[in-house]
Amino acid sequence: MSDIKETQVSFAKPSSEDEGAKEVALGDWSNDRMKLLVWRPFIGTLALNLELIPVVDHRCPTASTDGKRIFFNPHFLNDLTEDERMTILAHEIWHCGLSHFMREHGRIEDHEMWNHAIDHEVNSLLQDDGFKIPTGAILYKKYKGESAETVFELIKNGQIEMRGECLDDHGSSVPGDDHQPGNDGTDGWSTVERDSEGNITAKVDSDFRPKRSDDVWKEWKNKMMAAAQQCNNCGTDLSNYQKHLDDLFSSKMHWKEILRQFLTPMFNSTRKWLPPNRRHVYKKVYLPSIQKEKQLSIVIAIDTSGSTTGDIVKTFVSEVYAILNSFGGYQLRLIQCDMHIQEDVIYDMDKPFIPDDFKLKGGGGTDFHPVFDLVDQSEERPEVVLYLTDGYGQAPKKEPHYPVIWGVIEGGVTPASWGQTIDINLGN
Repeated sequence: MSDIKETQVSFAKPSSEDEGAKEVALGDWSNDRMKLLVWRPFIGTLALNLELIPVVDHRCPTASTDGKRIFFNPHFLNDLTEDERMTILAHEIWHCGLSHFMREHGRIEDHEMWNHAIDHEVNSLLQDDGFKIPTGAILYKKYKGESAETVFELIKNGQIEMRGECLDDHGSSVPGDDHQPGNDGTDGWSTVERDSEGNITAKVDSDFRPKRSDDVWKEWKNKMMAAAQQCNNCGTDLSNYQKHLDDLFSSKMHWKEILRQFLTPMFNSTRKWLPPNRRHVYKKVYLPSIQKEKQLSIVIAIDTSGSTTGDIVKTFVSEVYAILNSFGGYQLRLIQCDMHIQEDVIYDMDKPFIPDDFKLKGGGGTDFHPVFDLVDQSEERPEVVLYLTDGYGQAPKKEPHYPVIWGVIEGGVTPASWGQTIDINLGN
């Protein structure tokens, strides 16, 4: 018989001391918000869209947002300097403004990596804007200014080693989880306590009621536009935010992210959510597992008439394949064609696409008909055809019975009135 005693977990409401700390912290952060309105009018204006709610709850040891509210632990906030409090407030605002939680689609099993990537993107922006970034916060200086998607892929591929602490919380925690900062079995900020026998008491605050939805994040584009217009009318310099504002308002989002947003709904239709994935339970990370119901068939067609270069092709195909692998791996059919079909190869998890081994075949004129004729003859209808081209050629007049995305390289044109178009530019 084992003598190991099972840890007991009980729950408690915030104490009177906690309630007093809430009042102090709320007053301080409300004052900080007004100062931010003067010092950084754009961020301060956006901050007014978020209700500040102090909570003493084990699920929010630091701070978090659901797009309408910022929940924060008063004990955590009261340990910070005024500069650091301003940074945390702006940090939460940029998570909303940059739609980080909506952009996580397709990366749920790599949640921790995505957390590091989005904190890097925000902290990089804030440091350039004059905010004080706490020591030990996530910031990969070599990749400063890179998007969360780029940093995520670098982490996942092993080119960046995850290091540093997140400034806030991006999900619910488990009482007594090992990642908490206390060295005595507590979380360090009065939400989780452990007694001499190892039993845990976790606090639960009735004020902690986050409600996240994609609709909330979509509203933030309009909020960003309104704040920018208000600041422009007052002559406020927005140059520090210009790149991000351009991405939001001018549809200059990176083509890789646009491509991911096109493809993600197709994956969702072929998968279903199951109970928690046991591979992560030992780390006390409870992520839903996913199961493939049918194999997803993707076709990439490459216009090899001469204007489409090898580097563009390698980057484009590699990006599509990375997206496929992030969802578990699917069949990828790669067709090269100028006036005629030059190559037709199928790649999958057992036969992966290797960019360095890829060679363009062709170099004649351009005709889009052979690819669609070949696909139409196949027994299995593809989920989507991605056609990389400069667009100068003859395309079928009749739209096929499957989605088509034209990846048009810089200087090219959309070859047909049907299908979706993504502008592919290796410089953006």
